[in-house]
Amino acid sequence: MSKNIYKNIDEKNKKKESKLSGRLYSVMDGSFLTKSRIIELLPFFFYLMALALLLIFNSYYAEKKMREKEELRKELTELRIRYINTKSELMYITNQSEIANKLKDKGLTESTVPPRVIEKPKKQRSFLLNILERSFRQTD
Repeated sequence: MSKNIYKNIDEKNKKKESKLSGRLYSVMDGSFLTKSRIIELLPFFFYLMALALLLIFNSYYAEKKMREKEELRKELTELRIRYINTKSELMYITNQSEIANKLKDKGLTESTVPPRVIEKPKKQRSFLLNILERSFRQTD
């Protein structure tokens, strides 16, 4: 009769599992640190630890920046709302009717006469030009 193939496969799997569990056990109890090969791997472990610390620092830094960004966004929204409110109040206060109502209490009233434009006569010149013109006329 031939050998049982399944039995051989099961034996190989058990050997692999026992090696894996043995290595895992040596890592858990710390006995892997006593081996001489670990000294050769120390720089690599330090490199991995430095990378892990760098990744942790980077994630904390990114979270901090996101919180700051959110706070600034909220502050910007609040300032925009205050700007719009202040602008609308200013527009309301500077209406002609609103100014007239406030000045009525102080005894001032609106003028019913429209303003007139005062124009400077065209022939009238500045004092200096008049003096220069006279001096040229006298010399002729």
